[in-house]
Amino acid sequence: MKEVTPDNLAAALMKELEQYSNDVTEGIKESVDRVAKETNEEIKRHITFKQHTKDYVKSFRIKKTYDARCRRERTWYVANGQYRLTHLLEKGHALHQGGRTDAFPHIIYGEKLAQERMEELAKEAIKNAGR
Repeated sequence: MKEVTPDNLAAALMKELEQYSNDVTEGIKESVDRVAKETNEEIKRHITFKQHTKDYVKSFRIKKTYDARCRRERTWYVANGQYRLTHLLEKGHALHQGGRTDAFPHIIYGEKLAQERMEELAKEAIKNAGR
């Protein structure tokens, strides 16, 4: 280990803080990718309705919304025109003969998982930074 003199204490401290900050940032960015995949799997796991063609589940995607040095965003969405079904399935809808269909909530479970897991993994990244 290099000795730190009073003259270069500030520079050495800044270097260590930068390294810690970079470790935390990288850990959290990796956590974002992991949580996105886990969220997609959780939503798929909660599909309880009968799927005739399975096109709806095949249309689930994770998009890189934003990726920079200190920030990363991922967006889960339904592609290929199947997005029209999400609200109808999640909330149920009125039938033209009267009455309503059953609701099949599935996206809400992924949202809850993403919030909880991201908090856990962010704390873990902060705790393990610099090791």
